[in-house]
Amino acid sequence: MLISRRHSRPLFTEKKDPFVKPARKKGFWWSLALIILGLVASMAWFHAEAATPETAAAMDKVNAGQMLLQPSAGGELVPALTQESRVHIKVSGMVAHVSLTQSFQNQSANWVEGTYVFPLPDKAAVNRMRMVIGERVIEGQIKEKEEAKQIYHEAKTVGKKASLVSQQRPNLFTTQVANIAPHETITVELEYIDAVAYDQGQFSLRFPMTITPRYIPGAPLQDGTNPDETTKPLAPGASGWAMNTDQVPDASEITPRMNPALPSAESPINPISVTAELDMGMPLQSVDSAYHNIILSRQDNRYTLRLAAGKVSMTQDFSLAWQPKHDNSPRAALFSEQVDGEDYALLMMVPPNQRTEQDAPTTGFPREAIFIIDTSGSMDGVSIEQARQGLLFALAQLKPDDRFNVISFNSSTHTLFSSAVSATPRNIDYAQRYVNGLQSGGGTEMLPALQAALRDEAEQGFIRQVMFITDGAVGNEAALFRTIHRNLGNSRLFTVGIGSAPNSHFMRKAAQFGRGSFTHIGRVSEVQEKMTALFTKLDSPVVSDIEIHWPEGTQVESYPKRLPDLYSGEPLMVAVKTSELKGSVVLSGQTANTPWQQEIQLNGAQDHSGVATGWAREKIASLLDEKTTGRQEPEVRQDVLEVALRHQLISPYTSFVAVEQPISRPTEEKLKQEAVLNARPKGQGPQSYAYPQTATGAPISLLWGTLLMLLAWVFKRVLPSSLRPRKGGAQ
Repeated sequence: MLISRRHSRPLFTEKKDPFVKPARKKGFWWSLALIILGLVASMAWFHAEAATPETAAAMDKVNAGQMLLQPSAGGELVPALTQESRVHIKVSGMVAHVSLTQSFQNQSANWVEGTYVFPLPDKAAVNRMRMVIGERVIEGQIKEKEEAKQIYHEAKTVGKKASLVSQQRPNLFTTQVANIAPHETITVELEYIDAVAYDQGQFSLRFPMTITPRYIPGAPLQDGTNPDETTKPLAPGASGWAMNTDQVPDASEITPRMNPALPSAESPINPISVTAELDMGMPLQSVDSAYHNIILSRQDNRYTLRLAAGKVSMTQDFSLAWQPKHDNSPRAALFSEQVDGEDYALLMMVPPNQRTEQDAPTTGFPREAIFIIDTSGSMDGVSIEQARQGLLFALAQLKPDDRFNVISFNSSTHTLFSSAVSATPRNIDYAQRYVNGLQSGGGTEMLPALQAALRDEAEQGFIRQVMFITDGAVGNEAALFRTIHRNLGNSRLFTVGIGSAPNSHFMRKAAQFGRGSFTHIGRVSEVQEKMTALFTKLDSPVVSDIEIHWPEGTQVESYPKRLPDLYSGEPLMVAVKTSELKGSVVLSGQTANTPWQQEIQLNGAQDHSGVATGWAREKIASLLDEKTTGRQEPEVRQDVLEVALRHQLISPYTSFVAVEQPISRPTEEKLKQEAVLNARPKGQGPQSYAYPQTATGAPISLLWGTLLMLLAWVFKRVLPSSLRPRKGGAQ
């Protein structure tokens, strides 16, 4: 019989040391007993503190959407800072003028500086800011971003009331208000211009209400190791839950903390009231809000509306859509404005729909469809269900001649097939079972999934379409745009935004760089309608090679510089600055291999305010896109500053600042920094990493961690070596 040497000795061997061994064992058991007693006592103390009637009563009194202070004297929780908003939208033609009012009320006995990170439409051109204190109104001034920060910081330090509004992303802004006195309310009023969307015969606009917490990839920055000397691990005054990283240097400024509470009619979270006016100059067939009940009234061709509930929690984007009567659907429109002797225009043109019942899908070629589905933690709740249903519907639309693959991602990327496979019933069934089993969880490592989807070129005879289903909750958008721009090849990228508050800037820009389109699904009941509309676009001939021919001798600066291809029902929108609006402009293109041309008279433009501001916003967006395509940031920054300062617009390099000159806070009074919590998007699962410490039980977690580390140290120092498991397991 062969006996293995490795099993010929006991599993554990004790060293005979009569002087040390008994004392070590005795010390170990005494230490373990003391640690257990400490844990029990600490748990009892924390539970007793949490269960006091005073604390429970205080929590009952606190409305959702408030930050909590806990003064050192006594244990009562006091609401510190609340935020309430009003928005009024006035639509005329293709331009929306929006007024947003944010009121910050300090309900504590302390002097407070409030910070509120909030979303706006990603194409909003913010061109006015005012700070209102009682009857006093201080007009905001546009300054270079660093200069505005310095003005605000100096005013805050000496005790002056001040407000600062900055842009972190095209759809993400921050309002800071300094030196709010105890029991005082300070209001910040913002005005912006937004372009009305038009698609498939329907006008629409969107007002975002809250933010889906963004995933922050990369390694945290440390002082002295930053690639950019202006970047710090935490931005001064930043209230975010994330540290700045090498991939997202401003993470601490784009990760506002979320309110863990759920809203109710009696206790709304960040309440808002919404009113709107529609003056389209034509009768409308319908006016609808997909996610909020509205009360609508009409006088001639002017429509007014308001929320039926008066005020609602800011948990889901407000969406408004209206449709003209069939015979009034526009094919072309021109709006103009003259500012400082210069002419500006907004041109909208809808190419004829060449699709007929006899048209073959996508000019006769089968498709290679690559589906990317986001299964990260931010998709928890109704979002993952919407994503699954959307993908299942898409799989069911595939035809036998098509090819497809499915890529899911969270912290890692999983590709269902090694390469695209034929859309046979067996493969479709296998993919559907896979999709039905997908669950949400983990991080949002989007880059590897995009790289996997764009790695291959379409086989000859196939049209390659990548459909990306996600909430877009990431902080490294710029890196993702660069990846799409560099790796797109002959693919087209179509984004499907999921959830109550998707990152619309990422969704729209990704589709722009991917030469595709953006669709939003806000609830499960919309899946079939929205996905059907998307596949109708995909199956219709694309209007391509679009050109605009201006009158000879006319000087024109227009955006976008590169005119996009248009899918069925999509309009061409062009912002123009010109030396004169005379004569006619000719538009031409190709659709289903058939030439197409249309002429529009320039002297018949309708006069609309806001057109010049919209042009400036489009120019800034075009300049920022140049960073994605390789232009150096210092050059882009200088060009953006010139436009933003001239047209009084917030940009990545400019901010609004307002300061009241009299000093209001006594020098002996300390200033507390407080952040307004954002409401959790409707239907989203808990995102505990984004909650404030008052909501996460951080003290007790810290205590547990400390005591367990102590326990591990005791095991290491006191436990006899003979009782420790051997490295590599049993031998």
